[in-house]
Amino acid sequence: MLHRQKYPKWLSRSLVFAWGVILAVILFPIASDDVRMGMAQTLYDTHDQVLVRKATADNYWRFQAHLDKIDPNYISAVLAIEDERFFSHSGVDMPAILRALKSWHDKGQIVSGASTLTMQLVRQYEPRPRVVKSKAIEAFAALKYELVFSKDEILSQYLTRISYGGNIQGVEAASWKYFGKTPQSLTWDEIALLVALPQAPESRRPDRHPVAAKAGRDRILDKLSKAGLLSSLHAEEAKTVPVPHKFYSFPSDDSIGAPLLMSRAQSLHSYINTDIQNAAHQILQTALETETSQLNASVLVVENVSRNVVAHVSAGERQHEGGWLDLAKAIRSPGSTLKPFIYAVAMSDGEANGASAIRDAPTRFGAYQPENFNRRYYGRVRLDDALKHSLNVPAVAALEQIGPARFESLLVSAGAAPHLPTQRSEDTGLSLALGGAGMTANDLAVLYAALADGGVAKPLNWIRETIADSEKSLRLFSAETAQNITSILADATPPKGRVPGQLVKGRAPIAYKTGTSYGARDSWAAGYTQDYTVIVWVGRPDGAPRPGDTGRKSAAPLLFDIFDRLEGQTETSWNVASIPRTTRSDALPFKTILDQGPQISFPADRSEILVSRRKKSVTLRAQSDKDLRFYVNGEKLSVQYGAADFIPPSAGFYTLKVVDEDGQVAKSRFRILGPDNAPNAPL
Repeated sequence: MLHRQKYPKWLSRSLVFAWGVILAVILFPIASDDVRMGMAQTLYDTHDQVLVRKATADNYWRFQAHLDKIDPNYISAVLAIEDERFFSHSGVDMPAILRALKSWHDKGQIVSGASTLTMQLVRQYEPRPRVVKSKAIEAFAALKYELVFSKDEILSQYLTRISYGGNIQGVEAASWKYFGKTPQSLTWDEIALLVALPQAPESRRPDRHPVAAKAGRDRILDKLSKAGLLSSLHAEEAKTVPVPHKFYSFPSDDSIGAPLLMSRAQSLHSYINTDIQNAAHQILQTALETETSQLNASVLVVENVSRNVVAHVSAGERQHEGGWLDLAKAIRSPGSTLKPFIYAVAMSDGEANGASAIRDAPTRFGAYQPENFNRRYYGRVRLDDALKHSLNVPAVAALEQIGPARFESLLVSAGAAPHLPTQRSEDTGLSLALGGAGMTANDLAVLYAALADGGVAKPLNWIRETIADSEKSLRLFSAETAQNITSILADATPPKGRVPGQLVKGRAPIAYKTGTSYGARDSWAAGYTQDYTVIVWVGRPDGAPRPGDTGRKSAAPLLFDIFDRLEGQTETSWNVASIPRTTRSDALPFKTILDQGPQISFPADRSEILVSRRKKSVTLRAQSDKDLRFYVNGEKLSVQYGAADFIPPSAGFYTLKVVDEDGQVAKSRFRILGPDNAPNAPL
């Protein structure tokens, strides 16, 4: 017969209790991921001052509490009032439970609570009815919390999650909302109010119930005085301070103009310089106030040496549709802002320099026929003048010469990839010269900062948490080329009412280029000095055209205003005047399609032309800055302003030959279709 081993009663009971605790912990699990609540976001400026704050997805103001950034007196006050044995118990305070049970037995009602901070934290994550069963569940869950987290982690979670009324959770949000500051340095009246609020967060809200809030705060002050944390004299002085009766607003991108730069991180440290940021925002807002149309404006300011983004502003009237959008990140047509880089590639290849002559004449590039902005053409011009005056045809000719595919590849490698149409024709790449691809302000900032840095492109730095990749640099062109382009852009005529920078003593010259997209939908100004690069965009958020507006008219004045504010931030200044201007004797022969003789506009080679019985003539056209002669099948035609009327004697094949005064020839073979041999003739 087997005999069971008998254990002392105390040991048996201890084992039963231990197994009960283990089972309870299993039944009421709490994993570390369960308490990683979403936090509101904070964006700090370059001096670690709060720049922007944004609520959580469920609209709570909840920020991670860091014990080393909270007033030690507040932490001591919380522990003295809520859980004086916090650092000695294991989640359940047995002496407090026994005391609460005794007072309940003696007086017939609950006089004092027994919840520890850990149990209160459990209740915050999963509220339950205030009954004995709930207390037991919270106690077991608290034991598990203590096994998973350290005391400091639990205290930090408590100060992050505890409710202070409404959608305010945690001491960081409460301190900012009620006192307009962080909890790093608090007065005793503020400490007492922050301790009193979580005990009755709705009934003691000072913005709604100031009398109840003051009464609760004063009781806490008395308790803190009895606990020896402050003298009775200081407690009485603290009671005389009125409780706050309104909320402070959190800094937001609505008022400052800086968007949150990342969506997931809770705490982000940017390179934004608040002085520059606010100045740029004020300039944009002032300019928009005088506008009658629904305009937005955006600005990027980049520090050239470091490539740190020190200002990122997007401004617009909040009441109009899209006025709140951050259009600094929008993909828009860059207009003529890419022209300097087209000429820079040609210069860096050794094919051209500022003195190179380039033709400016009406020209067709396959199916693409650009026009100058004012629809005037100037014949042979210097390359630097073509860039300075933003002539369209020479820029397209230069792009055709260096190769649009190569130029696009260079932009992509620099980190400023153009957004071209999905359905691309043979000549789509040439439209890059005039804004035929989408770009962002970020893309243009990368490119223009490269001009300021001797032709080396680098990524922009937005967040200090992101390690800058110094290896991601690319030399777009030589330093000498960057200097020459800078000299040309710095010599451009400033906006109306502005004195050229070279004429102002102590003023850093501004090298800049404007751009206007088709229909004036987008107005740009991109400029730089030795220290900063600034990109300005102005337009409607819906992309509607604004006839008569240009980058020079609306964006360039803002660019110069911002550089005026940057004067105090500028430490160095280049001497643009020291860059030698190339003379005619130094000119390199830059041959483009414009130097290959006349260009036939109509008819295109191998085309078919239908003539009717009513209109029998065909108007033939060609383009050149020289006098032209037209021949059809050897017969000379009368020419006026680059056009000639031709009456075909019959249907059939013909050859058009156009000859300029230098003897250069262009040919086009075409077919004439009469009414009788045209497709679907009966119709």
